[in-house]
Amino acid sequence: MSGQEMAWFCAYTPVEVLMAAGFRPARRFGDPHGLEAADTHLHPALCPYVRAWLAQPLDRRPPHHAVFVNCCDGMRRLYDAWKVLFPESFTFLMDLPRRTDYRGREMLVMEFRRLLSSLEEFADVDVTADDLRQACREYHELRLSYRRSAEGTDGPARVELAQYIQETCAPVEKVGDWGNGVPVLLTGNLLNPQGLISALQRAGARVVWADLCNGDRPFTAHEPVEGEDIPRILEALAAQYLERHPCARMVERERRYRLLLERIRECGARGVVYASLKFCDAYIYDFPQWRERLREEGIPLLRLESDYADGHAGQLLTRIEAFLEMIAE
Repeated sequence: MSGQEMAWFCAYTPVEVLMAAGFRPARRFGDPHGLEAADTHLHPALCPYVRAWLAQPLDRRPPHHAVFVNCCDGMRRLYDAWKVLFPESFTFLMDLPRRTDYRGREMLVMEFRRLLSSLEEFADVDVTADDLRQACREYHELRLSYRRSAEGTDGPARVELAQYIQETCAPVEKVGDWGNGVPVLLTGNLLNPQGLISALQRAGARVVWADLCNGDRPFTAHEPVEGEDIPRILEALAAQYLERHPCARMVERERRYRLLLERIRECGARGVVYASLKFCDAYIYDFPQWRERLREEGIPLLRLESDYADGHAGQLLTRIEAFLEMIAE
């Protein structure tokens, strides 16, 4: 794949649209250990993932083209800072509905069209329906590549596979094996694979499903997107993005809980680890309801919090080991 690099950050970004316009999508995960470099521009009590995003390009040469999704206050502040710091680069903020009904789909289609139009104007290209269909097929193959490779792959390696595909848009070969750990489902927003996820593995857990923004969640679409023309392709694409496993930011929590309960049973998980980043309001509000739902189902739950760098992960080993000992019996 050729073309200029276009950074993206949220799992609801229509990567296929970026590819169709001739850009090379590259999801950025930032430097977990360089958060302080962003504190001059963003408040330190802001999402550590967002701060890590901004810290990374400060030492890189421009351009810094990027597409942002208006999914939280942290993302909006990152977009504001990005525009000021990198005025020569293409920056776009896409609104995201919180509902997945027909009104939500209509809104998302409008945003996809607006993004496509802006990319065409910036790159001086005319995207055809064939371009968009081809991009949809290519990214569908990448999703299939991840699912084939992630099958039988545990914790950190599983998330690293997902990040590699999203950073490079390149397929991977099947790697890894499950091992003999206690099967758990990991849910949250976005985690450093070498932080809490590695700590889970060291303690004896086996992550059978990583319900994370940088894990299994972006790869849950099952069918390639087709359509006769660009409007119909964008409609199908918007529906697919809204129908896959939702994050806690979406309002239809019942569907999120139902899908995760189904996944727990399918994967044979004996417990759930709920790990999220500091200062993330969506997951702070989501946790009490999720805790009650799992209590009703009789499913053990462990709550962990990450600052993305996870220098404290070793201190949590005792809690993790006690939880695994309880659910292993």
